[in-house]
Amino acid sequence: MSKIKLIILLFFVWFQYTNGQEDFPVLTEIVTDNAALFRESETLELREKLKAYETETTHQIVVLTINSLENNTVENYALKVFENNELGQKEADNGLLILIAKNDRKFRIEVGYGLEPIITDAFASRIIRETMTPEFKKGDFYKGVDLATSEIIKLIDDPKYREEFANLNEEGSEMPLWGKIIIGFILLIFLGLFIGAGGTLFYKGYKQLINLFRGLITGKVSIVSFPFFLFFSIITVAFSLPFIIMPLIFGAVFINIGMNNNQIGDPFMFIENASFLNIANLIIFVVVLFIAIPLIIVFLTRSNKNHEPFKLSILKSDKSFMSKNFSSSGSSSSYSSSGSGYSSSSSSSSFSGGGGSSGGGGSSGSW
Repeated sequence: MSKIKLIILLFFVWFQYTNGQEDFPVLTEIVTDNAALFRESETLELREKLKAYETETTHQIVVLTINSLENNTVENYALKVFENNELGQKEADNGLLILIAKNDRKFRIEVGYGLEPIITDAFASRIIRETMTPEFKKGDFYKGVDLATSEIIKLIDDPKYREEFANLNEEGSEMPLWGKIIIGFILLIFLGLFIGAGGTLFYKGYKQLINLFRGLITGKVSIVSFPFFLFFSIITVAFSLPFIIMPLIFGAVFINIGMNNNQIGDPFMFIENASFLNIANLIIFVVVLFIAIPLIIVFLTRSNKNHEPFKLSILKSDKSFMSKNFSSSGSSSSYSSSGSGYSSSSSSSSFSGGGGSSGGGGSSGSW
């Protein structure tokens, strides 16, 4: 019996190992044409060109063609090939991979850490869009790759050309004034609708929250039932906040783009990198917004409520007060009649990587 268990266990481990491994090519040539997209003479020409450039500069521009991505994304496949083969020199991280998947009709330029400041995502995207894709659509893969590698080499070697390339990028992406006005008008309407909806929801929820605290200190809301209604009032107010805050952040980002020559800003990156967003500040924000401010408002407005005396009720709530402020407010909660209940619902060895790595920079395309 123990032998059978051991055999089953070994089989299970073998099955998991063989099915869990990803089979990524080990590159032994600077140009590996596994999908047979190039003529033999074209492959040799590309190898000579890129090998000579590597010898001269140490920069490794590697080309790999495959038949299929095998249920991978082109981004993940390119990154894994890059990392497994350690393209580029270890200290400089100056490798670059051009991956082409024949059957999936997808391709990618994967850039090593050291070349990312030179071959930016925007540059890689433009090379893919304007140089490679048109040739790939015509079936001329060699020309597309040859032109792309020449463009990449020129960008790396010539800072003046890089500056001209960047200027062309900006000119090509600049939007006419009438387009900016239309988009700005649409954006204002969109943001206005979001902020309006969020503001209405916030007002109703916060008014309910203030009335809840007023009911607590005047004995109309029992101490036992107070936490339940406080929780759902906070949920209502918290749900409205993204409708107000996110449009304001996006609006600020778009204004920043207009003031900084169309440089794109990432609102989510701004949120992620904001130093003030931490647990301690979040707790302080919640306490101030949902407890301190409502209590201050209640005490400052008590004179307008017939000077109701301070009073606490442990179990019993005022039914008419609860019905007026909570039952008909659109809340999904229901208060029980007892006043305290709550319910809700290749074979050559002439090439090898130099120990470089990639951070995922580059761009992808399809034809």
